[in-house]
Amino acid sequence: MKKLFIVIFSLMLVLAGCSAQPEGVEGAAADEAVRSVWLTYFELEEFTSSNETAADFEEAIKSAFNRIADIGLNTVTVQVRPCADAFYDSDYFPVSKYCFGAQGSKLKYDPLLIMTEAAHKQGLRIEAWINPYRASQNNNINELCRMNPAKVWYLDDSTKNRVYISDKIYFNPACPEVTELIVNGVGEIVENYDIDGVHFDDYFYPGTEKEIDAAEYSLYLESGGELSLGDWRRENVSQMVRSVYSKIKSIDPQVSFGISPQSNVRTNRDNLYADVERWVSEEGFVDYICPQIYFGFYNEVQPFTRTVKEWVERTKTAKLCIGLPLYKAGSEDEFASQDSDYAINEFVDNNNVISRQIVYLKELQSTQGFYIYSFSFLTDEEDTPAKRETQNIMQVL
Repeated sequence: MKKLFIVIFSLMLVLAGCSAQPEGVEGAAADEAVRSVWLTYFELEEFTSSNETAADFEEAIKSAFNRIADIGLNTVTVQVRPCADAFYDSDYFPVSKYCFGAQGSKLKYDPLLIMTEAAHKQGLRIEAWINPYRASQNNNINELCRMNPAKVWYLDDSTKNRVYISDKIYFNPACPEVTELIVNGVGEIVENYDIDGVHFDDYFYPGTEKEIDAAEYSLYLESGGELSLGDWRRENVSQMVRSVYSKIKSIDPQVSFGISPQSNVRTNRDNLYADVERWVSEEGFVDYICPQIYFGFYNEVQPFTRTVKEWVERTKTAKLCIGLPLYKAGSEDEFASQDSDYAINEFVDNNNVISRQIVYLKELQSTQGFYIYSFSFLTDEEDTPAKRETQNIMQVL
């Protein structure tokens, strides 16, 4: 009976979405609902590694952006700084090893410049997606090129504390010099590229270990500071976020700034020291928030609709967008339940979970858009669950 109800409910939602007038992507306005797809660094790497010339890359990326626009999306959010490296011409960070195979190599062409021009010609907005604190995907400092700021700092005893190494290499969020680097790195992108937005993902403090910033916290207490370690860490991250926002607006007030945190507010607060509730309830932090609500309707821990409504209630001063998990199409969701096969197999048994979620968000009217993870799952090359879900998405946009 439950499955029959879901089928009927799904059909009603899809029909409701299909009755809406299609929204064009040409010249997407800042106040238009965002319909974005994340293009990850490893997806972008496939374009840069297989296209030796600027002309070849431009042709390939134009084809990809045409596909995005044809689906009905109006924004592409491209991961152009996955670590302390860049897919663009930077004064602060070396060329990414994911760009042309070797970190610090010569920039054969400027992928961000070409993508920005291609996106706008297609009528798409483009956002520069950055991971602010992660310096490397592994913990071998020797693999970083000599001009990487993390390596420069770490090899100097007087600045070594600005870098923290565990499973990966991270910048220490407690150091003002780290915040300055992040702010300057964002500033050069906004100054040099005609982007529409800057986007941070969900990595902030690299862990809860006291040794990450023990020296800095001791100095803080010695100077008369009274905040607990957790509150002090949250203030460090909030200061970085606020400074980035201020920098962006000082250069171009039309460029948006948003963050895509984890869906669980407590995890953000207590494990990553990201005070997301503050950022969406006070002015001067973000223009939008995009929690990654990567769950089905029948997830027993964080069901989609309930989790969305919780974020609606929290978000006061920012726009609210929702991150959607196209990558789960056709896959078991093992953490959705301990004993409900229907919850675990929701993305297996239904090819329209994401499209129904989009319809729900459009009807809710308390959200201002969505982001789909990720580009490579918007496929039309073979008959897969992701392709069938993509076709359903196209029908409701």
